[in-house]
Amino acid sequence: MTTTTVYGTWCSRVSSYSTSPDADVLDYIRGGDTDWRTRLDQSGALAQIQGAYRAAIDAVLPPDISLCGDEFVGPAVPEQGEFDGYPVDDDGRLDFAAMVEEIDLEPIVERYEPLTLEEIGRVEMGSQAEDPAKAASKMMSRLKVKPAYGYHPHPDSGRPQALYRAGDVRDALAQRPGRGTRTDLKAAE
Repeated sequence: MTTTTVYGTWCSRVSSYSTSPDADVLDYIRGGDTDWRTRLDQSGALAQIQGAYRAAIDAVLPPDISLCGDEFVGPAVPEQGEFDGYPVDDDGRLDFAAMVEEIDLEPIVERYEPLTLEEIGRVEMGSQAEDPAKAASKMMSRLKVKPAYGYHPHPDSGRPQALYRAGDVRDALAQRPGRGTRTDLKAAE
């Protein structure tokens, strides 16, 4: 049985101004408008963003070290050479700040952001239709994209509105038929 130890906390080893990666996500989204932040929280997208950020952090850590809550936990007595190739600080300790430095929250937030049908129609599809939500609804149905965050009350009308994960929508739209090179033109020449 391997004995583990705490290598330090997020606050002591990564950012002295932050208590955890979850707090970093909250700080990052704080710049958005109130309605957007509320939608992130109420839809469950915020928890998914925080989970994806933690997964990205775990991916850059040495295999036997993990982030548990706000603590870096790993073997008390590491194997010889177990941490070779990982950055170290001036004291020869693992440099967790350097390991997570390249992780960018923007693409994570953009992937998990909840989108309404109106936003999908206007922004993602570039629809000029009078009712872009209707066009988006038809497209999401054709592409078999389901609302990842379920149905939530519209802030003004209170009627249920579907919330889709932005990454799912963008992936489906990018792979839809008719995208790319037209092969029918070569046959006509």
